[in-house]
Amino acid sequence: MNDDVLVVAVCPEVKYIAVALLDCTVKVFFMDSLKFFLSLYGHKLPVLCMDISSDGDLIVTGSADKNLKIWGLDFGDCHKSLFAHADSVMAVKFVRNTHYMFSVGKDRLVKYWDADKFELLLTLEGHHSEVWCLAVSNRGDYLVTGSHDRSIRRWDRTEEPFFIEEEKEKRLEEMFESDIDNAFENRYVPKEELPEEGAVSLAGKKTQETLNATDSIIEALDMAEDELKRIAVYEEEKSNGKVADFRPNILMLGLSPSDYVLRAVSNVHTNDLEQTLLALPFSDALKILSYLKDWASLPVKVELVCRVATVLLQIHHNQLVSTVAARPVLTLLKDILHARVKECKYTLGFNLVAMDHLKVISESATLY
Repeated sequence: MNDDVLVVAVCPEVKYIAVALLDCTVKVFFMDSLKFFLSLYGHKLPVLCMDISSDGDLIVTGSADKNLKIWGLDFGDCHKSLFAHADSVMAVKFVRNTHYMFSVGKDRLVKYWDADKFELLLTLEGHHSEVWCLAVSNRGDYLVTGSHDRSIRRWDRTEEPFFIEEEKEKRLEEMFESDIDNAFENRYVPKEELPEEGAVSLAGKKTQETLNATDSIIEALDMAEDELKRIAVYEEEKSNGKVADFRPNILMLGLSPSDYVLRAVSNVHTNDLEQTLLALPFSDALKILSYLKDWASLPVKVELVCRVATVLLQIHHNQLVSTVAARPVLTLLKDILHARVKECKYTLGFNLVAMDHLKVISESATLY
């Protein structure tokens, strides 16, 4: 060989021998004469593992470049290159008499593939560190993996069916939820700024539920805006003497535009409110701020209004300060919210004093 040999694989029919070299290539030789047959090029880093199917039609190679490549042994063409693992692929094995295969990698995962359809069928989790090796039983009813976590795990095939579409949906949802954790993080805060000691950050975690809640609020805002436009047109026609019946949008459940948006915001779980508002575009945040003055007149919604106002001001502070159209709304909210919170404070204080008074009366009655 013209370079260091990393892996050797023999065709089950004992027709070929494949040799993976340090130069990232795989050389295939005839087993009987040891004459050169094919050279497989494509991996960007050295091939760490490979296997040949029982019928000798396919060879799969796994590399430190995190990819699996499926090759045809007849012409040496690459059928498919798969981004298989988040780290180096350490071992790959075909299930006997099939074109199904298992692979393991330094990302701690075991993956099950269809080499004909180039599909990921299952992802198996369990190891706590890099998985270095695997072996598949002759009947394909179980496999054994060995890991850097000093454990050997046996994985048995069950009779329980699984559906590829459900597995795909599950993987996409996991990827989506892992991605959105950082999608809006520090959106308007310079990267070099660090939170001061004792500073309070936004609570909660971005999940599919919070984004669904954000979509519901945006939909409610759009519907309310359309309804307000229809009301304005009706009022204009009415003032011009064109009397016509106004039919409210039945999708708004008989609520006014303001109440309909309030319903959407109120339906958000308390723990998810901050992250839901965090995903709102600035234009929609301005719309919500314009509704707050109406909602603040409802005593039971004062706390919600204050939370929404605080979060939106914290998120969009820089843009709000530089947006002229936002100043009248902020000025109005400053006076209204201060007055409403003061009323709540007096009410709470009055109730606390009343409860203390009742407690004293109750204790006095008990003594006598």
